[in-house]
Formats: sequence, structure tokens, C-alpha cells
Amino acid sequence: MALPIDPVVGLKNSTAQPPKAATQELGSVDFMKLIIAQMQNQNPLDPQKDSDFMAQMAQFEALNQMKAMAQGMKVLQGVNELSSATSMLGKTVLGKQIDATPIARDSVGRELFGAPYKQLSTEQKTQVNMDGRVQAAVKDVANAGKEVAGKVDRVVVGADGIPSLYVAGKVVDLFTVSAVE
Repeated sequence: MALPIDPVVGLKNSTAQPPKAATQELGSVDFMKLIIAQMQNQNPLDPQKDSDFMAQMAQFEALNQMKAMAQGMKVLQGVNELSSATSMLGKTVLGKQIDATPIARDSVGRELFGAPYKQLSTEQKTQVNMDGRVQAAVKDVANAGKEVAGKVDRVVVGADGIPSLYVAGKVVDLFTVSAVE
């Protein structure tokens, strides 16, 4: 004897996840819920045509492919930015200094504890903040926005995934570089 299962409730229970922040995007589960609700509430004397249902599925597949392509483009952009930054290693550049505190914290956190600053315990964060490199970055915040010229020593990637350049002990925003020699 089979038990009747409500497809919407079954779908909802099978995809139970912790609550996320509200967004305006419809996900695949939302789309399937809409299709199931549409099929349950259609007029039995005038059911939806197969072609209409297939058109909706094709639109859903196109949406998924567009999302995948957008994600791929984002990854490609990141690789391109990192490639541009590494091509400047050893060259003399002119660019604007940025607040290096988050980058210094991440760098020291990874060096001391093998994890980015955001993932550290409160005690570990305190230890990172006491490090001389982080304190130097905090003291240098007032110089953010000033132009810096010098040789690129290394490239660092911040927690946001955007590469920056170390120039003469300062962190320079890659996108403000106005001259490369």
C-alpha cells in the first residue's frame, strides 16, 4: 500500500536547508514548485499543452546555462586580473595606495594559523592584530589614496579575491596603476 505524498511538501522536505538571506532570484527548487503548483491547479477540462510545459523547461535550462556562463566569466575575469598583476612583478609602477589592514591581517593569519583572518578565533585575531606588520598597516591608513611609485615586490589577493600589488612596502590598487616601466 503506497502512501500519498504531496509533491510540493516532498520537494520542500527533500531540500531543507538553513535559511538564506532574502533575494530576488528564483532558484531551481522555486521553479519546480511553481511547475508543480501549476500542474495541480490547472483546469482538467483544458489542461496545459505539452508544448507549453516543454517551453517552460527549455527556459529553465537556458536560465541555468546563463548562470553557469556568468559564473565562468567571473572566474575568467579573476584569472585575467591576477595575470595582469603578476605581469607587473619586478616592474616600476605608479598607482594609488590602499588601506592594507585587511590584506595584512589575512596574510599574517595565514602565516601564523593557516587560515584567513575571518576564520580565526577571537584569541587568534587578537594575536594577529598585535603583529607588527598589521600595526604598521593600521598606522599607514592615513596615506590611503596617495600615489606610490616603485618596484612591484609581490602580488597579494585580498579576501575579496581582488589582486593588489606590494610596491615599496605599500599596497597599491591594481586598477589605479597609471604607469608601468
